[in-house]
Amino acid sequence: MNAMRILLVVATVGIYALTITAIMAQGWNWPAVAINDLLALNWRSQFDFDFVVHLLLLACWVVWREGANAKAYVFGVLSVVMGGMFSFPYLIHATYKAKARPRALLLGVHATEQP
Repeated sequence: MNAMRILLVVATVGIYALTITAIMAQGWNWPAVAINDLLALNWRSQFDFDFVVHLLLLACWVVWREGANAKAYVFGVLSVVMGGMFSFPYLIHATYKAKARPRALLLGVHATEQP
């Protein structure tokens, strides 16, 4: 679990650094860049579409893990809109909240239910 936490911390720092660099180079209008990439129908489109599907699956898991309440849906939206900038710190927090127990980490509020 510590290796995962270290990787998540490194990934969080990296994604924020890269985001700041991208904003300085191309500005804040990331949706236009992302949509243009998707509409180009090339390898970048394929990668971006794959990434969007992963983000949507992550958001579904986050919403389910949190118990499908208002907070869960906010977290789900943030998972899609912010990607790793939200989900990496979320996962770091979740590992501590779960006390490094994989079952609790994966199942969230459902971890206490009997199978």
